[in-house]
Amino acid sequence: MINKNVFSKTKNRLIKINIAVVVAFLIIFSIFIYSYFKGLTYSNIDKNLKAELENITMQLNNRSIFYPIVLKDPSNMVYVYEGNRIRYYTENGYFNELLPRPKNNKNDTFFTYTENGYTFRELNIDIGKYKIQIIRNIDSERNSLKQLIFVFIIGVLVAVIITYFVALYLTKKALIPIETAWNNQAKFVQDASHELRTPIAIVSSKLESLLKHPDSTISDEVESIADAMKETRRIKKMISDLLSLSKEDSTNDIIKENVDINIMIDEISKNYVDIAEIQEKEFHTNIKLKNKKIFTDKNKLRQLLLIFIDNSFKYTKSGDSISISAYEQNNDIIIYIKDTGMGIKKEDIDHIFDRFFRSNSIRHKDIDGSGIGLSIAKMIAINLGITITVDSKENEYTYFKLIIPR
Repeated sequence: MINKNVFSKTKNRLIKINIAVVVAFLIIFSIFIYSYFKGLTYSNIDKNLKAELENITMQLNNRSIFYPIVLKDPSNMVYVYEGNRIRYYTENGYFNELLPRPKNNKNDTFFTYTENGYTFRELNIDIGKYKIQIIRNIDSERNSLKQLIFVFIIGVLVAVIITYFVALYLTKKALIPIETAWNNQAKFVQDASHELRTPIAIVSSKLESLLKHPDSTISDEVESIADAMKETRRIKKMISDLLSLSKEDSTNDIIKENVDINIMIDEISKNYVDIAEIQEKEFHTNIKLKNKKIFTDKNKLRQLLLIFIDNSFKYTKSGDSISISAYEQNNDIIIYIKDTGMGIKKEDIDHIFDRFFRSNSIRHKDIDGSGIGLSIAKMIAINLGITITVDSKENEYTYFKLIIPR
């Protein structure tokens, strides 16, 4: 089974990565939005100060300084100097002294500073003999920006919580195929070990028996030698099947060509006519195809059909019948491989394509097989795009339906 510690660590790592990615994105996005709105806010404030400067400049040129200056925006504070003398100022409750101290000696510049717990944006400029200071309290704007930061922080925290649960769900979903593959691999090793253990044990015992009787002739030990050779052939076939299964499972090397289904089935059938006669079984074909050509991998399709036909002969007895039929349906070719053999239990049908699966009733009847053939058939069908369906009733019949797209 899967190492739960490794699985748990992998799951936690994926969750952390997902959260880190989302948080990083949100932080970058928040910084961008905050910078944009901050720049927009200060830009609007500066435009307001410039508009106020134009308003004051027009009034200085058109009237005496002793006349009151009408401000375009009453929230602005204006200070007009002539040399070192103050000629005009706006009364306010922000400063302890009459006038604010100059915060910047550069002219025509905007800058921000804090005085008596308040934050101001100021514009200094010289116009002729006058030095003009236009000041605006920007506490409300800064508070809005602080609230925006607060909203972003809350948003990130909420997003982290939501992301955690979403990542937990998606990670579990994403790891299901990995966990399944891991468990299948572990089960595959266990099953292969179990299947190989018996024939190896038999071969080992037969060899030990030969060693205990060194004076015996081949004729004396022919039964032991035959049993050992039989199990050796079984091991060889099992290894060959395992290699075929591994090849089908790991590669998709499909060599497609035009294949005549009628000719292929006729060639396969000829090889089984004599076997059916020897085993006293009925074997016949029924091909009803107008367009007999399909575009597929000839060798793989042949191997697929041989697996099902071999199984039909293996799990039938004298007097049973085996048939192959083919006909067209829409744009597909349907092939049936039917037999009247021992059938498959209803509860076993869903497992017959599992690797090394063999029904207990089959094992007890001492029928040769490793339980790999149908697994190979399933992988071939997947690679060729063939759909397989099964119907069976124990001790009555079994048929496999192959839907082959042209």
